[in-house]
Amino acid sequence: MIVNKPLTLIGQNATIDATGLENGIQVVAPGVTVTGFTLENANGEGLLVGIDSLDDIGLLPPSGPVLTNVLVERVRALNDNRGFNGTEVTNCKYPGDCGGGIHLQVVEHSMVIDSQTTGNADGILLTDDYGPNAHNLIKGNLVSDNVSECGIVLPGHNSSAVNFDPTTFKVTGRNPDMGGVYDNQIIGNTAIGNGTNVASPAFGGIGGSGGGIGIFGSGPGTGAYGNLVAGNYLSGNGLAGVVVHAHHPGGEDLNGNQIVGNMFATNNVMGDPFDGGVSDFETTGIAIYSVPPATMTVTGNFIHSNQIGIWLTNTITATGLSNNHYANVGVPIVVQPAN
Repeated sequence: MIVNKPLTLIGQNATIDATGLENGIQVVAPGVTVTGFTLENANGEGLLVGIDSLDDIGLLPPSGPVLTNVLVERVRALNDNRGFNGTEVTNCKYPGDCGGGIHLQVVEHSMVIDSQTTGNADGILLTDDYGPNAHNLIKGNLVSDNVSECGIVLPGHNSSAVNFDPTTFKVTGRNPDMGGVYDNQIIGNTAIGNGTNVASPAFGGIGGSGGGIGIFGSGPGTGAYGNLVAGNYLSGNGLAGVVVHAHHPGGEDLNGNQIVGNMFATNNVMGDPFDGGVSDFETTGIAIYSVPPATMTVTGNFIHSNQIGIWLTNTITATGLSNNHYANVGVPIVVQPAN
């Protein structure tokens, strides 16, 4: 089902079985509300807001590629991403994986609230492949047992999101109208049992395949910055409950992210090999690995029943780090070189 004009789509306990289809519902217009549907068995996403491929650019409105004021409420995306086989080789339009149970692709000022994503490759995905993804609210959702990827994931894909010096790789400016995953709020969600498959061979074939909530820089020119992760509950995820990765020499902007007031039970149950021989195979609440320097806030979190509370590289300046709380944690804070 393609929704190409502003409307409210209400499902009265309705189920769309999208077996053999790319998506259950695809929204390509601003001002759309989707509420009360169960979307299952899609080859790609249960619910896609945006397009998977620039081959479909003609589906987007003449006003531009950024979709705004979309509300996703009480939607259940179950066992979608059927085209994803866990090896980064897929039978769906979206490159690399099939996109997520609920996927916001180049979306602003929109909400995903009180929904459930279970049994997909990843749960809720915010991406910026052909434009910015910003000012969205992801609140009160259950993301569970999305075993091949993260529960909620904010990866910077767009290599035009920030400017950088090609010699030093130092970020010199941002291009918020062109790309970047920024100023989103991830609040009050529950992320349990995500990313518990062994990582695909493309990522080393060892360790977990995803965390509870992930923020990632994907290479020079990408940005995932200024996002708020607050008041979430995270347990039993393959990587850390909140995991932040930036593996390249620089040119990635992860600054200004805030990890505040979350509750962490046991996470990193599969272990995280990071890069360059650095690894963390102990249970861990929060893990931040970044080759380029970054400043962010990590404060007011409660972490229990982990061997390591917070694992981070010495490239990270973490404001409020001493104001986190621990119970039954072997080592509250571990700082390691990035390589």
